[in-house]
Amino acid sequence: MARVSLPDHMKEQPPEPEAQENVGPYLTISRQFGCYGFSLGMLLLEVLNEDASPEQMWRIYHKEILDRLATESNMAAEMIERERRNKPRLIVDFFRALSKERVPSGYEIRNRITTIIRGLAAQGHAIIIGQGGSGATADLPNGLSVRLEAPEDWRVRQIAFREGLTENEARISMQAKEQEREYLRKIYERQFHRRPAFNLIYDCSVFSLAQIAQQVAYAMKLKGMRTPPKT
Repeated sequence: MARVSLPDHMKEQPPEPEAQENVGPYLTISRQFGCYGFSLGMLLLEVLNEDASPEQMWRIYHKEILDRLATESNMAAEMIERERRNKPRLIVDFFRALSKERVPSGYEIRNRITTIIRGLAAQGHAIIIGQGGSGATADLPNGLSVRLEAPEDWRVRQIAFREGLTENEARISMQAKEQEREYLRKIYERQFHRRPAFNLIYDCSVFSLAQIAQQVAYAMKLKGMRTPPKT
């Protein structure tokens, strides 16, 4: 596709669906650090596609969103993710503005990610992991937002096991990640104000991922978001 200037590309506004009834279905999954959002998405992908027709197969989107933006903007996905989380820095942003091919600001990156997410939700049969997906789609119908949480000690043990760390190292890592995410959470909360913020919230220390996947799939069925099984 033809590449427009990076600043103009990042400022594109989220597209408005031509008709609300044509949106979705879609699912967004948010999670605290240490909870397995992508693993839940993969389980749901298997459950939802079990009876889906070829044209209604569900797809999962996580790092793919950043990879798509990296391709569009000719930036490394790692740089996009770093800038998305960065707080505004007046001096740095001033000199960025003077550059013809400047690195976009966190605001511009988040705006473009929102545009991509809304497009995926409108297209339908999308499982969107993180990236502010629940906020970006808060005003769109025919979707379901899920949040995974757990007590801190439980998450510390999961991180330590997964990454081969001591529990003290895992706690430090978790606190650093949560500080980053807290900044983004406040931004998204101001931009996409909705109460309650999520349709379903699960404690991962109480329910297994398999149990959560079955419950979410059933909730989607109750909402009419799942294709009836083939006979």
